[in-house]
Amino acid sequence: MIRFIDNFKSKLEGIDFETLEQSKYTIYGLSEDLELIYVNPGWVNFAKENGVSDSYMNDKLIGSSVINAIDGEKIKNFYTENYINVLKTKKPWKHEYECSSIQEYRQFHQNTYPLKNGKGLIVTNTLTVNLPMNSQNRKAYDALNKRYVANSGYITQCSNCRCTQRANEIDVWDWVPKWVENIPKNFSHSICPICFDYYWKK
Repeated sequence: MIRFIDNFKSKLEGIDFETLEQSKYTIYGLSEDLELIYVNPGWVNFAKENGVSDSYMNDKLIGSSVINAIDGEKIKNFYTENYINVLKTKKPWKHEYECSSIQEYRQFHQNTYPLKNGKGLIVTNTLTVNLPMNSQNRKAYDALNKRYVANSGYITQCSNCRCTQRANEIDVWDWVPKWVENIPKNFSHSICPICFDYYWKK
């Protein structure tokens, strides 16, 4: 698969390419238009472990918008604003986020660095917390359509913590493991109140 654009190494100016390549964590490079221009082997391994298709990685990856790969308008806006701010100010940005699976509660630390020539970004994602999900006191709920399917016909999942909103109790969001593993076609994404507070009120 193609993992970087032809002139990617020339854009680094002081960042060691082999260090990016050898990291076990996910690292990617973005253009000024927030299109992917690089992914390291750690990114590829993480993507495969989390169900990203080989056809996507082979045919549609480099040159695609990283923002389009994010679910939920509020989180899209959050990342867009912060990535663009790094490009404008040339000051690094960091934050913490959750990316859990059914079995594991995972927290990541993301650092975004401007390339010295102003032509893009390097984004690193380091795993900081990795615990069994059953250690988190997060009660698991069954995937019941009558509890979660709204009048619109859609089920809403938080883009960050992946909890599911109750249809008739919109302030209640439950951990539904079945829908974390296999997302139905009638899903939409938003952000739960707790994650909203984290992202927009810090």
